[in-house]
Amino acid sequence: MDRVLNERGNVSPKTAQKVINAARQIGLKRILPGSYHKGVRIEVLLIRPELPLIKRINQYFINIASTLDRAVIVNRTILKNDDPKKFASHLLSCRAQGIILYGREDKEVHDAIAAVSAAGKLVVTVISDMHESARFAYAGADHYAGGRTAGFFMSRMARQPGSVVILCNHHKYHGHVARIRGMQDALLEAGNGVAVSDVLEGRDEGQLSELLLTRALQGRSDVIGIYNAGAANLAVERAIKRSPLVGPIFIGHELTENTIRMLREGIMTLTIDQNPERQARNAVNLILGQFGTASLQPIRRLGNTSLSRFIRERICRRTGSRQADGGSPLSQKWRRLPA
Repeated sequence: MDRVLNERGNVSPKTAQKVINAARQIGLKRILPGSYHKGVRIEVLLIRPELPLIKRINQYFINIASTLDRAVIVNRTILKNDDPKKFASHLLSCRAQGIILYGREDKEVHDAIAAVSAAGKLVVTVISDMHESARFAYAGADHYAGGRTAGFFMSRMARQPGSVVILCNHHKYHGHVARIRGMQDALLEAGNGVAVSDVLEGRDEGQLSELLLTRALQGRSDVIGIYNAGAANLAVERAIKRSPLVGPIFIGHELTENTIRMLREGIMTLTIDQNPERQARNAVNLILGQFGTASLQPIRRLGNTSLSRFIRERICRRTGSRQADGGSPLSQKWRRLPA
C-alpha cells in the first residue's frame, strides 16, 4: 500500500488500482493518486561541466525535475571529458527507461546506443545529434540552419571580399559539422567574394583554440570575419585582441554572460542561441510521452528547437555630418532579431 499511495512505482497497474479503490472506500484521510501510472526513471548524461551551455542545460534539467510527478525520477551525470570509452561504459550501465544524452560521436558510443535501444530503452539526443545511431529522437536545434544564419549575416555585414576563419570543437560532433557546412553554403550562395579559408579544431579548449586562431590570423590582412561554431568564445576574444585585425566580424553561439558582455563591448557582432531550456523540456516530453506519463507544458512545439539571434546595435546621434561625440557611438545596446 505504501508504494502505491506514495507513488514509488514497482507495482502492477492492476494491483495499484485496487489499493487506490480500497483507500477511497474506507475514507482514508489523505490525498490519493487520481490514477496510477508506472514510475519512469530518466538518466541525463552530459559531458564537459565547465562549458557554459552544459551549465545552462543542466540547470534546466534540475528545474524541470523539481516540477515532475514523484513517479518520475531524473538522474543527472556530467562526465569530465568526452572520452568515448567512458561515455559508452556509463551509457551501458544506465538502468533508466529513458536516456537523454549529449556526447561525442564514436563507434563505441553508437554501439552502446544500439545495445540500450535493443534492450527497450529510449535514447534522446540533445545539443548535437547522432543521427546515424539507433537513438529514438533528437530534441535539439537545427545546426545547419544556425550555420546558414551565421553565413547570411557574415556575407551581408562584410564591407569587402575576404576570408572567414572558422573555429570549432572537432569533427566528431555532428552539430559543429552541420554549422560549418551551413556557413560555407550560405557564403557560396551569396557570391560576394567572402569565403572560408581555414577550419580550426580547437576542441573547445581555451588555450588550444587561442593558439590555433592566433597563428591563423598572424600576418593576415585578408581575414574579414571569424565564425566560432563551438564554445571557446573567450579564446576568440583573446585572439582578436592579440591580432592586427581592426573590427573583424565575429559571429558565435550561445547567449551567456560573456557573450552579452562581448556584444556590448563591440567585440562580438552576433550570437545565435539554441535555447537549452526548450531542448531539455522537449527531451523529457518525448520520453514521458512514450510511457504514457503526463507531459510538461511544452515551449511552443516539440521537435527541433528554433534558434534565437542576438546582435549588437549601434545608435548614433549625428550633428550635421559629424557624430556628436566625434565618431564613437553615444549609446549601445544588443537586441534579439526576429526568428
